[in-house]
Amino acid sequence: MKQRPKLLILATMPPPIGGVTIHIQRLLQYLDNKGYGYTFTDFRRSTKGTILKQIRQHRFIHFHIYHPVVRCGFVLLGTVFGKKMLFTLHGNLGRHNSFYNLLDQLAFRIAYMPVVLNQKSLEIGKKWNKRTQMIGAFIPPQQPEDLTASIQAAVAAMRAKYTGIYATNASTVSIDKAGNETYQVTLLIKIFRNLQQDALIISDASGKYKSFLEQQGLEVPANVLLISEPHPFFEILKRSDVFLRITTTDGDSLSVKEALFLGKRVLATDVVNRPAGTQLVALNEWDIADAISKMKYDNIPYSRSQVSNGGEELLELYRRIVA
Repeated sequence: MKQRPKLLILATMPPPIGGVTIHIQRLLQYLDNKGYGYTFTDFRRSTKGTILKQIRQHRFIHFHIYHPVVRCGFVLLGTVFGKKMLFTLHGNLGRHNSFYNLLDQLAFRIAYMPVVLNQKSLEIGKKWNKRTQMIGAFIPPQQPEDLTASIQAAVAAMRAKYTGIYATNASTVSIDKAGNETYQVTLLIKIFRNLQQDALIISDASGKYKSFLEQQGLEVPANVLLISEPHPFFEILKRSDVFLRITTTDGDSLSVKEALFLGKRVLATDVVNRPAGTQLVALNEWDIADAISKMKYDNIPYSRSQVSNGGEELLELYRRIVA
């Protein structure tokens, strides 16, 4: 009789398409390619009874859940059952209000091993749990990812018409705790309205930004392409010159590392630690507009950056603690 794997990965797969779901998809593919045994349960598509049963049947549970209340609840539940609870915090530690941040602190203290995505979060997490690890979210694509013919044609048309192609993405319309638009898409549209020779491609895989912009009465100019259907953003990056990560908060952006992996230029706000090779800009409209307008004059050759493979690091972790 085949022995049940000791590790349960509790997360969700695309759809929806986003940094976390793509990370999970590639992680599972990576583990499969390496022949590592695990059980996966999609918490969005499984009943509470199924999830509870899977937790009870496994010794180690590694979960990827965004909401602090649910995250803390799972840590408490698993600990009561005597399980080794691991979780990855996909975001910047301390990004929520005081109550949610307190719940995150509690989750860190109780969990067997929290995993964070950046140095700032690691420094805080280590104070609460000495086992806290930092492992980046980037995993290279494990299988071919293709754009539809219509998206390829739309991107090719922008490439033929404009000098520079910039890309940005947003998994959904998100408002931060200060009431600001997390992904700053409307700001970027405003900036590109004044750029005549360059184009912006916005990856809106959820389609929510299309509705949001319509509700705001914001007209999308001709040099901005809004792609409002599921698609692999990695393929958009391949066809772009610059990736813009203009956010008010962040974790360890998968897209930043994808762009660096492809040898693309990256301009990102300095709201968290960013990987080497990233050009930083202050979270200020005028500084961002100035930095974008000046990038097209920079013709210095750019080489591919060395970006660590989070799948490899997680596999090493699993082999060390799960055995």
